[in-house]
Amino acid sequence: MTIARQAPARLRSLPLEITGRCQLSCPSLCYTGSGPTRGHGGMSDDDWLRTIDQAVALGAEEVQLIGGEPTLHPAFTPIAQHAPDAGLRVRVYRHAARTV
Repeated sequence: MTIARQAPARLRSLPLEITGRCQLSCPSLCYTGSGPTRGHGGMSDDDWLRTIDQAVALGAEEVQLIGGEPTLHPAFTPIAQHAPDAGLRVRVYRHAARTV
């Protein structure tokens, strides 16, 4: 008996949590445990760019930049610009709270 193999599921969207930093302190509400003293993790800027390129190679159509507050990552702009340059749609999920 021969079993037909199915093609692996295609990667459509990839969420990238690029930072744990957030200017808000909401310990009881934040599912990620983000906050003002959290860091940006151990990945270098080049690691994030390479991850985006690998997602494209796997067939991804979209990348989601999440965190914490993703715009606080020092390389947010180059990361966010690299994704559409590589052919991906970009969604940025942020809290959008106004802080002064």
